[in-house]
This record gives sequence, C-alpha cells and structure tokens, in this order.
Amino acid sequence: MRSDGHWRSARSERRVVACAIYVVAGEPTMILRQCLAIAVVVGLLVATNANAAAPCLSDKADRELAIGRLSIGRAMDAADRLERPYILTLAAPVCLATDEPDDKVDATKTIHIFATDPKIAASISKLVGKLIAVRCRPFPAHTTHHHAPIVIDVKEISTR
Repeated sequence: MRSDGHWRSARSERRVVACAIYVVAGEPTMILRQCLAIAVVVGLLVATNANAAAPCLSDKADRELAIGRLSIGRAMDAADRLERPYILTLAAPVCLATDEPDDKVDATKTIHIFATDPKIAASISKLVGKLIAVRCRPFPAHTTHHHAPIVIDVKEISTR
C-alpha cells in the first residue's frame, strides 16, 4: 500500500516505467497495447478516486443532518483546564463548505456538538455511546474550546 492509502504493486510500477521506455524506444505494437491498457486502468482509478470526495455540510444551512456515534472526549483548553466535549464520530468523512476559504474543512469524521437549548443540552448526556442523528447549523472550529474541525449547536437530536 502506498502512503496515501491506495494499493500499487512494485510490478505495476515497473510496467508503467517500462511503458515509458518502450514508447520512447519505439518497441513493438504488442508492448504499446499493454501500455495503453495500463494507462486506461490508471485513468479509471484516478477518476474513481476524484469522484469519491467527502460530502459537504454547509455553514449556511440551518438544518444539516449528521449521523454518528456520540462519545465524550477529553481535552484541555488554552489555560490547561480539562474539558469534556461531546464528540460525534461519523461513519464516513464529511467536509464543511464555507464562503471563507480559510474556514472550509476538507474532510473529517469527528464533529464537536453542544446545545444552547437547555432541553437538548440535558438530553445529550443520556445518548453517549449511542448512534444518533442531529439537525444543526455547522460552523468551523475557531477557539480552543472547539475540539473537532466542525462544531455544531444541536437543534434536534434523536437516536437511530
């Protein structure tokens, strides 16, 4: 496996190098057919990988849906005080689309959740360890009290 998580054998690497050498050297047509076949496969793999981008939440939407398993994290704030943030761990990564390029989040599987509504805030602790769904307006982390790249103020919460 390569460092970026994709499989590639040493044999396939040698074939790609050999294709470049044979094309330059003007080798027989059979080799060129093999090179073309390898190029098609590589092209398909690249196209498939490009289409597998994480779905994005929007910081403009008031009712985005996030589904994952709720846990309690252990983090320190800027003054070295212990904080216990609620962390939603998703099955697949999501990104956050924003108008500000510096605020966008490319891909993450963790979201820091909290609730300003007292009823929802009281119910969050009872759902730790469970698979939950939340409706919210996400925003990018921007203080030391935010312990995941995406933060949400929960507006609705339910178990799955």
